[in-house]
Amino acid sequence: MPYFFLFLVLGLVVGGLTAWIFLAGHPFESAETPGGPVDEVEASLLAGEMTADGQPIDEATVTKLLELHGAYVDGKIRAAQAAAEANRLETERMQAAEEGPADLV
Repeated sequence: MPYFFLFLVLGLVVGGLTAWIFLAGHPFESAETPGGPVDEVEASLLAGEMTADGQPIDEATVTKLLELHGAYVDGKIRAAQAAAEANRLETERMQAAEEGPADLV
């Protein structure tokens, strides 16, 4: 009888951990696999499957697409996009500064 409260607490802890493992976005699994080297067999298989589905595509295109997807998953594309956007904004700012204010004429 005196241990019922301790078993209740233990059950709540075990139940909470079980719910966290199955329901929460815990770090033991990820939605995407990390990017990495592209396997030629994988590219060949995917090209074959696309051709079988009536959408012929060559292996070089599949390889490039897998490399781009890996870069996106690793965050390299986002960094390149941010750098390109910063460069574009700086170029626009410099052009506006060279033109000068148009209201003073």
